[in-house]
Amino acid sequence: MTEGGIVWPKRAEILYGAGMYTVLTTCPDYGSRNAGDRLIEVRLKDILEREKGDGDFVTIFREEPLDQRLDEINASRAVLLPGFAIRDLPIYPKAYRLADDLNRIRVPMIPVGANWNTYPGDAQSRRELTYSEASTSFLQRIAGQVEQFSCREPFVCEILHRHGVTNTVLTGDPALFCLQRIGTGMKRPTRVDRLVFSPPLSPFYAKQATDVMAMLAQRFPAARRFCAFHLLDADTGNSERSENSAAMSPEVAEKNRRIRDCASELGYEILSLASNFEGMLVYDDCDLHVGYECHAHLYFLSVRIPSVLIAEDARGVGFNELIGIGGFNGFGREKVARNVFQKPHTSGYCTTQEELALAPPRTGLHTVIREFLDRECEREFGGYADVASLIDSLYESAMVPFIQGIP
Repeated sequence: MTEGGIVWPKRAEILYGAGMYTVLTTCPDYGSRNAGDRLIEVRLKDILEREKGDGDFVTIFREEPLDQRLDEINASRAVLLPGFAIRDLPIYPKAYRLADDLNRIRVPMIPVGANWNTYPGDAQSRRELTYSEASTSFLQRIAGQVEQFSCREPFVCEILHRHGVTNTVLTGDPALFCLQRIGTGMKRPTRVDRLVFSPPLSPFYAKQATDVMAMLAQRFPAARRFCAFHLLDADTGNSERSENSAAMSPEVAEKNRRIRDCASELGYEILSLASNFEGMLVYDDCDLHVGYECHAHLYFLSVRIPSVLIAEDARGVGFNELIGIGGFNGFGREKVARNVFQKPHTSGYCTTQEELALAPPRTGLHTVIREFLDRECEREFGGYADVASLIDSLYESAMVPFIQGIP
């Protein structure tokens, strides 16, 4: 099939390798070094080793060109795309650099836990979003190489269906599955002795975040409290080289300074976890997470500890729909105007005044979360009792068959 001057191979024409897997990670060893992205990569490799018996990987950052490594890549079984980023820059070659000639990649490219992201990511966003012809053609090319297009939450499936990709399967995010905890129940603390707050990504959410931190300090005054940063910024990282993300902007650095100052004043200990999956092990001994980091939320739930996620864009909205408990929209829709924003970077959270006017942060959200926590503490987090079985079912009924079905 020829489209736009490119020959798209049919599934039957793809030559399958017989060795290791190539993994296009979303976490580079430079720039923001997002710990959540590293968690996705690590957890996917754990699942592959358990379900496929393979532990040999070639790992490359998704924005790096592949042309000089095609012999190595084509000797692998497949190119796996964990946390497959659907961002209309277009997707190829901006979110994924890949090769100048895609036909030279002779093994299938397989999304695992695909995600979409836009601001604010509510129902109106899902109705209005339309990807460019270039991105739509690329998505359909990927879909034509796989039996199932793995999505991490239900709204990703909805968006793909609207763009002609119908072979989707809801597998969840690899980060949701801690294999050592499969089959175990939720921790339901009788009191909160250790809690974690994770800050927002958007600079416009700093005031809301400090209100939440102050509420938590008041609600749990005797608890040991942590403020966990999953990313570096222009102050804390090396800004000479970065991925195509807004995380290294001066505005984000200023927001993080404000969050750190407030956290210190309120008695929080600062955790810097960028690119440090092992650093997340401190979460295992905590009783509660409240915050904006989607993968702090997933980590807590994966080790069966209650978590509250404040959604600041489509990513959080989708995860809250999937889990069904402990989720709050951090924004409130103010305008019904069409929200189509062309961004120069892969970050989907609120970065512009236009987006802020469309859906500003909710005021008084900390009070709503306080009321939720009061109820859950009274019943020893009984609202989370079924989350463990949901995760187990998603793993056994969807993720395992999907993984077993790939080359």
